[in-house]
Amino acid sequence: MKNQTSDSIADAAGARAKEYVDNGVDAYHALAEKTQEVGKQVDGYVRTNPWMVIGAAAGVGLLLGLMLRRR
Repeated sequence: MKNQTSDSIADAAGARAKEYVDNGVDAYHALAEKTQEVGKQVDGYVRTNPWMVIGAAAGVGLLLGLMLRRR
């Protein structure tokens, strides 16, 4: 009796663990797909507005440099 109970608990835990892994894999694939979509959009924006992106990157670099220098 005790062995059957522990087997059923182990089976239930294994099924729940598999469900969590499957959910994690699905979330990973969804995130990877969304990241690729955003990457394509960013790439298109950078290609159409390269100087604006360069200016923004320079501005962010300047601000970070000023903030880190004051530490």
